[in-house]
Amino acid sequence: MSIPYRIRRNLQRFFITIFALVIICAVCLAAWLLWLNRYVIYTEDGVKIDFDLSPTLPSGQLAVPPTPGETVNIVYGDEDIPIVEPSTELMQMIGCTISSDMLLNNLPAVQQAVDGLPRGSYVLLDIKTVRGDFLYTTALGRKAGAFDTAEVDQMIRTLKDKGCYLIARLPAFRDYWYFLDDEAGRVPYGLPRAGGNGALWLDDSGPNYWFNPAVPATLNYLVQIITELRTLGFDEVVLSDFRFPNTDQIRFDGDQAETLQDAAKTLVQACTSDTFAVSFAGTTIELPKGRCRLYVENVSANDIPLLVAGLALENSTVQLVFLTDLLDTRFETYSVLRPLELPIE
Repeated sequence: MSIPYRIRRNLQRFFITIFALVIICAVCLAAWLLWLNRYVIYTEDGVKIDFDLSPTLPSGQLAVPPTPGETVNIVYGDEDIPIVEPSTELMQMIGCTISSDMLLNNLPAVQQAVDGLPRGSYVLLDIKTVRGDFLYTTALGRKAGAFDTAEVDQMIRTLKDKGCYLIARLPAFRDYWYFLDDEAGRVPYGLPRAGGNGALWLDDSGPNYWFNPAVPATLNYLVQIITELRTLGFDEVVLSDFRFPNTDQIRFDGDQAETLQDAAKTLVQACTSDTFAVSFAGTTIELPKGRCRLYVENVSANDIPLLVAGLALENSTVQLVFLTDLLDTRFETYSVLRPLELPIE
């Protein structure tokens, strides 16, 4: 059955009219939404319309670019600790010391105290006794009896994870086991007895033998230790007992003061960098040019001005470090390290 022509024309006109009305309604709706958009407010509770809003746009403020060189603290993890670029300059220190006696006699308490240290602390750690016992795992010498050097290895990692400035302290020229481990080969590195047959002089502290600072092998051995400590993450090494023994029973033909000065200069030139320092304690040398400090102990706060005047350091606030258990605040004008406070059992 076919639809007559007149009906088909009427149907066609009807659908065209409906389509046109739909288009007109869509355009009107879009225009209405655009007009309504100026009265829409977005809030935390959703969207609402406020017809009382002014149709004119508010006046804005011209944006100004940030000032070049402006410093912005970047924070990661702990919001109280800004991340800053490491400085290549030596800084004033106020921190703590962990002696070999603490490690050998009260290691668990030391570990507990280290866990409680704030991030970025300055910590001096003894890593070798005057007898020559190493307190961390090394291939350069023997460890102290049954002492667990792995615990100190872990302590070093803990301190570095805390972002601490880590200082290693070791006797420069006093040792015992080093010479006994290879007596025939290493005797030439030591200080012989005066008037003897070449045998080494032995002191009463330990007892101990003493290295000859004028022998290149002595400095080479120290360079090996310093290099190893640097690879472990230490930021500074302090060479204590950087001196000749106070005795007339040794045979040494050179100038002792000049020999020590040359040895210090050689070590600083060989081992320091923009981020690593080689420092000295128990000595009367002048600090060589370079990244180094002078550590002193057994000084009264009343004697500080006279000491500072006599040393004539380039920057005494940074380069002079007091090792003391005194709480006198006059020490804190300079760098000062005090014994680590252990928890009371």
